[in-house]
Amino acid sequence: MVCVLETCPLFRKMPLRKGRDCIQLGLTIALMFLLLASAVAEMEIKLQDLGRELQTIRSGLGWKDCSCRAVLRPKHTEEVADIVLALYRDHQTSGQKYLVRATSHEFVSHNNLSCACTGITADTRAVVIDMSGLDKILEFNDEQETVTIQAGITFEALERTLLEYDMSLPGVVVAPELGAMTLGAAIVTSAHGSSLVGPATIAQFLHSALLVDGTGDIQILDNAGQVLEGSLGMFGLVTEATIYVQKKKKMAVRQIQSEDFDLVADLRDIIDNSEALALDVTWNPTAGMYQARVWHETDAVSRGDARNVRLQQPPDWLMELPDRVFRDQLDLMDREGHMCEVIGELSHLPYFLHSVGNEPDESTPPDTAIGWLNQLASASCSGAADIAPVPDLCLLTAAKFTPHELAINSQDFSAWLADARAVLRHALGCPPFVLNFRFVGESDAPLALSSGRQVVAIEMSTLSSHRAERDGLHVKFTRIHDELLQMTMCKYGGRPAWAYASNRLLRGAPCALRDLYSASFEQFLELRATYDPAELFLPPLFQDVIYRRGPVYYPGCAVRLDCFCTTDDHCGPDHECVPGNEFPQYRVCAPVTDKSKFEL
Repeated sequence: MVCVLETCPLFRKMPLRKGRDCIQLGLTIALMFLLLASAVAEMEIKLQDLGRELQTIRSGLGWKDCSCRAVLRPKHTEEVADIVLALYRDHQTSGQKYLVRATSHEFVSHNNLSCACTGITADTRAVVIDMSGLDKILEFNDEQETVTIQAGITFEALERTLLEYDMSLPGVVVAPELGAMTLGAAIVTSAHGSSLVGPATIAQFLHSALLVDGTGDIQILDNAGQVLEGSLGMFGLVTEATIYVQKKKKMAVRQIQSEDFDLVADLRDIIDNSEALALDVTWNPTAGMYQARVWHETDAVSRGDARNVRLQQPPDWLMELPDRVFRDQLDLMDREGHMCEVIGELSHLPYFLHSVGNEPDESTPPDTAIGWLNQLASASCSGAADIAPVPDLCLLTAAKFTPHELAINSQDFSAWLADARAVLRHALGCPPFVLNFRFVGESDAPLALSSGRQVVAIEMSTLSSHRAERDGLHVKFTRIHDELLQMTMCKYGGRPAWAYASNRLLRGAPCALRDLYSASFEQFLELRATYDPAELFLPPLFQDVIYRRGPVYYPGCAVRLDCFCTTDDHCGPDHECVPGNEFPQYRVCAPVTDKSKFEL
């Protein structure tokens, strides 16, 4: 049975909207010609009004907000198509160049790919499409076990709604780490979870999708995952997706904490002998410890309602965090040990939390969280009142949480770990980061993070101070972190996660990003040209990737994550550009006073 809005109980409270079958019937040539004149006339008025008022879309990661004078907020696929058609026709008739990028409120990105108004040339008009209004669930199909949704919905909202109707996303952990990411963004940036059985990305569970291409045509993609995963919005704007769903799944996540003497062997033992469906790992090299979260499906009647609270730590702790991380950044030589305390406390704070009275029963192994998959997979800054009693207070707001992730071939993990230990041995103190490992199966999409290989995605997210960033201060132990990043990317072919990568990983690393994808990069470029002949969706930063351009150097560019240093002035005050400790071919910024050896 196909259940559309007019008849399906799931959607009775939602605004009237056509189902997918109706869309397909409605997009006939006759109807297009009937609507075209009025749509284009209306859009021509909008084109005249573009650029009159500066509007800002806030970043969800505390990075650069997207400020632009042309921000359009469509609600439906047809409106998106009208916009693109008008821009394409104007380009064809007048030669005016446009750059169109999709984004959303609280967008999860850390580079210039998401904002059309960043880095454009004077002859190009930038248009931002705010997808926040395309956040509806449109249709549920019982027979196919699919749900059709607009691409601007966040994973947090999607997971919550599916759970209300006893459903969950397919597979095991396919949702991205941060629940604020939208469905469309996760698809085109190849965002992922972690899985040992089957795909770890939502893109590979797509049944179909609607794409507004560079000419304004609405294309129905039946091989949507293969086409769209990692496409970075350069084929067009994904407006709707039909994804497979499953009956809601309850998971038991056992949390194992151990010393890291033989980390690789321990993880192999878990993978080979535990029959786990998924595994993700946090490694704290300073403490010599790791925590593995081992995911199994459990009986739906098992007691437990755990949810992911990685970002929602105790309010008192979060309220003190800004001052603590700021003081840590002022302590260049780490003589006071502020970050040692913070990282130590953070490693003992809960990753998952049950509500009072819904803890697992006595038969459950200790250190095991039980809950619905929908509530365990992603972290969020919002949640139940008993978990987030202080509005707008979470790890992302209390401190500057900067995600960095690179994906290496899983076969290289053991060698990479040995090199990482060697680099980290030079950290005479506590770096403001731990490392997380997630496991992602191979993808056929050209620019998917795991294109052509199984990968271990290595997250090296830093914790710093918003105040210190405004003051232009380096993240502590930047020399260690920068050496790890360059070593991972250039020695091990680590592909930067498209959403989380800083600009310097896309254009400015010692190795060219496009070379990490070999022939599949050329395949992507050929495919892109067929969907966007006028290059409406091709951002300047990706053109830099295509032509292997280096960064734009300026004083302090390394502090702003726009470059890796080559001279001292790139490092800003009180720092100098020096060779890496273990890999001198990679240059890093180090405190000028870093001349003496000492122990904490």
